[in-house]
Amino acid sequence: MKQMPKYDFSQPNKLARKALWLVLGNAVWVMFRSLWPILAVLALRGFDNKSPWLYIVFAGIFVLLISRLFINYFYYSYQVIDDELVINKGWLSKSKTVVKLGKIHEVNLNQKLIHKLIGLYMVKVDTAGSSKTEIAINGVDYRKALALKEVLTNTELAVSEETDKTEQQDETFISQPENTATEERIKIGLTSLIKIGLTRNYLQTLGLMIAFSFQIIEQTKDFLFTDEDEISIYNDIFNSVSYEQYIGLVGLLLAFGLIVFIILFNLIRTLFTYFNYQINIKNKQLTVSYGLTDSHITAVPSQKVQLFKVQQNYFQKLMNLFEVKIQQVESTENNKQKKGLVVPGANRLELDKIFHVIYQTDLEIPTEFLKPHKRILLLKFFWLCIPALIALGVFYYSETMHYAWVILPFLVFFYFLIYCGYRNEKLYIKDDFIVLKKGIWDVTTTYLQINKVQQISLSQSYFQEGRKLGSLNLYTAGGAVTLYYYDFGKLQKLSDEWLYKIEKNNYQWM
Repeated sequence: MKQMPKYDFSQPNKLARKALWLVLGNAVWVMFRSLWPILAVLALRGFDNKSPWLYIVFAGIFVLLISRLFINYFYYSYQVIDDELVINKGWLSKSKTVVKLGKIHEVNLNQKLIHKLIGLYMVKVDTAGSSKTEIAINGVDYRKALALKEVLTNTELAVSEETDKTEQQDETFISQPENTATEERIKIGLTSLIKIGLTRNYLQTLGLMIAFSFQIIEQTKDFLFTDEDEISIYNDIFNSVSYEQYIGLVGLLLAFGLIVFIILFNLIRTLFTYFNYQINIKNKQLTVSYGLTDSHITAVPSQKVQLFKVQQNYFQKLMNLFEVKIQQVESTENNKQKKGLVVPGANRLELDKIFHVIYQTDLEIPTEFLKPHKRILLLKFFWLCIPALIALGVFYYSETMHYAWVILPFLVFFYFLIYCGYRNEKLYIKDDFIVLKKGIWDVTTTYLQINKVQQISLSQSYFQEGRKLGSLNLYTAGGAVTLYYYDFGKLQKLSDEWLYKIEKNNYQWM
């Protein structure tokens, strides 16, 4: 078995020499992104040799830019001192960033296309409460990046170093393996990725279809035949099919083509994003690797997980597939980049194994549950009637009331979706877990440990007070879980029980 080389992170470590190519590529990209409008105008007009000063200015800007990037490269170092990650930057204007290892909740090893070409990785460190972006160490070779990841997550290298010290004290440990912890591997196959790619993002597909179908039909009408003479010529050629029928058929074909295109786009994007998806389970930690053009290696310690979500729709249920979303510490200013860890296409056995690694208990849903009051259906129907009345007013004032009938099927359809969402919503309480199941087509089951709750907010509006209803917000470091229009007395009892458990056991949320 090939052992990982030893690296001394207690001393300042520089970026790899091959990272100079990253510096050069970044300089070219920044230069092109900033000056491409000027370059486009010059290309259209033709490059004029009578203005050499312009090329001198471009060359000067490039030299200044690449000089700054090279200085940043040479004066960048990182090291691990005791239980802190220290990043040193700058030449004249120096900066020092210190992060406690206990505050690190995720370490990502990313490899974009340019990184793949030169064989380097970018190490991204997510910390609790980071306001802008993660700490990024751009330009580390694979083995060193893995070793740094292990040090930052306090797992494998820490165990190895302790074992080495023990071996020096007692020769009897020499014959023992350095790490006796077993390692399991879960791989999401290509077939599962294809299935999940064809069955996910249906609502987005439906929205895009509705948004673009009418546009395509109108554009087709304008493109094909616009005046009466052309329509009469068409009718003379095709006597069996009218012009209106032909336009309708073309519109249906285009709409069908749009649906197929969007589904194939989702499939291709899923395959490219999650290609060769593997999960390594070791020492109560998940290490995930995936990606075709952009590779990612993510380490997720189980104690850092805040919310565990399992999503499934009707077709995925038939295929015994689940989409798992693991949420960790959320940053309010950078939520788009911190989407958590997504496990696409896991079957039931793989789902149970992942859940057991994180929580050291089996994945079960109790039979008893609570549901929101039916009055929430009336409230949502009221809000649904507002856009319907606005549309009715538009039809009336535009003297097109003969089209007003289309409001009714849309009203019935959306109310049916609201009712499906109400029917699917259920709240389960099991031991130290709060389980909330909700959704319309994609039904999401959220598992929240009581020890991850940081704040409980119980509210009751004027309209809820008469019916003795209320709403409850459970705030965690990974987001909030909200319960609307539940029995207020039961919510009060549950919140008191949860607060008592949190205060009694002195839980740690990280």
